[in-house]
Amino acid sequence: MSEPDNKVFNATVQKEGSFTFVAIPFSPREAWGAQPRYPVSGTINDIAVRGTLGALGKDYFLRLAAAWLRDSGIKPGEKVIVKLSLAEPRLNSSNQE
Repeated sequence: MSEPDNKVFNATVQKEGSFTFVAIPFSPREAWGAQPRYPVSGTINDIAVRGTLGALGKDYFLRLAAAWLRDSGIKPGEKVIVKLSLAEPRLNSSNQE
């Protein structure tokens, strides 16, 4: 992944009900091209994170799992530095190129 594909931004960890996430302040479609899903990897406050962006209308977000939150020590309301890039989809072991 080349440097221009990396996105770095400040965010606040948000919580609505049991759903904890960071909002994505850019258009993944404009950044990485049209795709059915946007698997991402990177860091939040230098802690590794991986997931698939969710969408609500035109707004995108990265949901943070309870286990990730527990292990990272990051809490809702905290301001964080997010570094993301488009990840290669995970291939199962029977796929070969």
